[in-house]
Amino acid sequence: MAKYLLVALNGPTKGDGDEAAYNDWYTNVHVPDLLRVTGVQSARRFKVLSSKRADWPYLAAYEIETDNPDAVMAELATKPRPYTPAFDRQNSAFVLAIEIDK
Repeated sequence: MAKYLLVALNGPTKGDGDEAAYNDWYTNVHVPDLLRVTGVQSARRFKVLSSKRADWPYLAAYEIETDNPDAVMAELATKPRPYTPAFDRQNSAFVLAIEIDK
């Protein structure tokens, strides 16, 4: 079975209390939802300390094992509960990468 890494780059909207609401939702709602998706093995979140040519305050890394990455990505798009308004969807991105055989 192939191994993948999904890296999500995102952050909160800019209103008062949005960062706290974003972090609460991400930790207590979004990550548990994503861990229920078939093939998602782990989820880890990070606060970005420095970057070059990237402007996201948070990064999440998900390890995925699957023979059908398209099915996992489709489930990731539909299975989780709705996003919090404090999540800045306009300025988010992701990278899906496959592990290189050694």
